Amino acid sequence: MSDLFLIIQKALRAPLVEDTISFTKQAFDVIHSSTPFVEPFDRVIEPIDLVAFPEKPLCVHPRELPRRRLGSEAGKRSFIHAIAHIEFNAIKLALDIAYRFKGMPAQFYKDWLYVANDECKHFKLLCDHLATYGCKYGDIPSHDGLWSMAVKTEHDIVARLSLVPRYLEARGLDVTPAMLDKLYAQKDMASAAVLEVILEDEVTHVEYGTKWLDFVCDQQGIQRQEVFFEHIEHYLKGQILGPFNRPLRLRAGFTENELNQLEQLDKRR
Repeated sequence: MSDLFLIIQKALRAPLVEDTISFTKQAFDVIHSSTPFVEPFDRVIEPIDLVAFPEKPLCVHPRELPRRRLGSEAGKRSFIHAIAHIEFNAIKLALDIAYRFKGMPAQFYKDWLYVANDECKHFKLLCDHLATYGCKYGDIPSHDGLWSMAVKTEHDIVARLSLVPRYLEARGLDVTPAMLDKLYAQKDMASAAVLEVILEDEVTHVEYGTKWLDFVCDQQGIQRQEVFFEHIEHYLKGQILGPFNRPLRLRAGFTENELNQLEQLDKRR
């Protein structure tokens, strides 16, 4: 088990997609082996700027990305590639939270490596589907909004749990059902089938964010809702965008009060 964090570190530092996935699966297998989990008390955590990503896709500002119209083949290809990019970043995000924050219960590391393994599964499903359009991951420019928030919250587990799984990744619970409606209307059952798998898994991933934010808040004697919105205000003031999928967010551990407060911050109001 002493090798676990070295394997996670290799996955984070791997610039190649294939190596990232291979090391992630190794880490998942190690933590689910019969060897008892013991975190080395003196493990050294490398700075987040050493985390590596593939040379492609080219990352640009979101305004520079072409609009994705699902009615055309080019639009479908661009849409699927964008989701694949989110899922690849989600692998690194789950690995990083398991690597970066020390002294947590064994289940914390198991949960986030479970998430990382799920994201590898999602990424492969999307890459296989992209291949049917004659496209591979990296062919289309993307943006790195998810990872940039990980960098901002490098030293603060409460901020990380609040803003990555419980805000940025939770947006998938809000927007994916509408995407599915469009795909079903176009009878694109292949794309819809992939998104259905991702959506169901993402409820659990966001729920892990809630679970561990509750744990840390209990340890520190602070209130979850209070610190969640403090971090929303600090990092995302004026950027909150609904609508919010109440049934899915409730399944993922949000309260009615949290959802009411998010809706009050919706910049469309």
